[in-house]
Amino acid sequence: MFFYDFPNLLAILIVIVVSFRIGLIPLWLSFSMGLLAFTPFFLNNVLFSPSYMPDQWQYFNVTQGIRSFALESFNESAPVEAASWMLAMIPMPYIETIQSLGFFNRLMATILIIWLYSSKNLRGWPLLFMVFYPSLLLYSSLALRDTLVLMFMILSVIFFLENRRLLALLVSLPLLLIKFQNFLLIIVFFIAHLYFSKDSVIYRYRYIFVIFIIASLAPFIMSIIEILDISRLNMFIDDGGRRSTYVHMRTIEDFVIVALKSAPYFLMKPLPWEADSFLTFLQSFENILILAFLGFMFIKTSRLDKQIAFKWLVYLFAALAIYGLVVYNFGTAVRYKFPFIVIVIVGMAYELYLKHGKLILNKSGRA
Repeated sequence: MFFYDFPNLLAILIVIVVSFRIGLIPLWLSFSMGLLAFTPFFLNNVLFSPSYMPDQWQYFNVTQGIRSFALESFNESAPVEAASWMLAMIPMPYIETIQSLGFFNRLMATILIIWLYSSKNLRGWPLLFMVFYPSLLLYSSLALRDTLVLMFMILSVIFFLENRRLLALLVSLPLLLIKFQNFLLIIVFFIAHLYFSKDSVIYRYRYIFVIFIIASLAPFIMSIIEILDISRLNMFIDDGGRRSTYVHMRTIEDFVIVALKSAPYFLMKPLPWEADSFLTFLQSFENILILAFLGFMFIKTSRLDKQIAFKWLVYLFAALAIYGLVVYNFGTAVRYKFPFIVIVIVGMAYELYLKHGKLILNKSGRA
């Protein structure tokens, strides 16, 4: 099946070589991304069966149908069809195998890294993390929508940090179609950033703003908790749990306690002794390394700007707590949290560079 996807691989390699030749990226980065461009060949039907993540077939079938002008009803969900239309617009030659869309996503991830390096001065530890983060490498090499979600989220965050707020909002709008909950969490970031930015109106009236938010949500808080509890119960049952063993969230106190517990557990899920497959076993060790790396990044950042470190820590905790409330499946947990980890690492490093002209570099002090 290699020959069906060789033109797709070649397209990625051409982008990398051209970027190196015109001076956008250094040799080591072009070599690393060139090797990683082969990753889609070694996942589906090699490391695991495509049925391990069966929604790949949905994106593959719909995208292939769009490319073939077979535009009849696909009987898929609206997010799947919207994401498939976006994938179909990517200028790559062929969609002939389940691996094909993996190369589409690898192209997006490759261009995103090149752009962050050449235009946004991403260097040092954050750059190395972006290139070699295993979960990012995995999900950007499969026939899924996750790379699209990550791309729109990173672009929105970068533009908002640059005070190009209308552009940031416009770029985030596709998330409404492909992953609504992530759009809401990007809006949470927009608000959090304005709350901590001394030049914003929200910062000047931040205490009044907090009171206003609490007063606005207070009449609906029990309804919100009830909706979250229903979603949480459905996810619990979908993951094989029994309704009789489910513990409901009945009060605000229940909600707060569960949320506070959910965030750190969601970050570490699955723990090594909870892994139920070889892939989740590897991901459990990845979680330990990610926790150590996040701690390292927050410590490095806090030494330069405690406010930036605190803001991103609060945002990461909020995002993990919200997802941790409702997600039980181990594989789903890894898949849902990796975009937020990437955004926090890249966003924190870029904001530090914008505000102070500082880079989070490697140990030797070089990029």
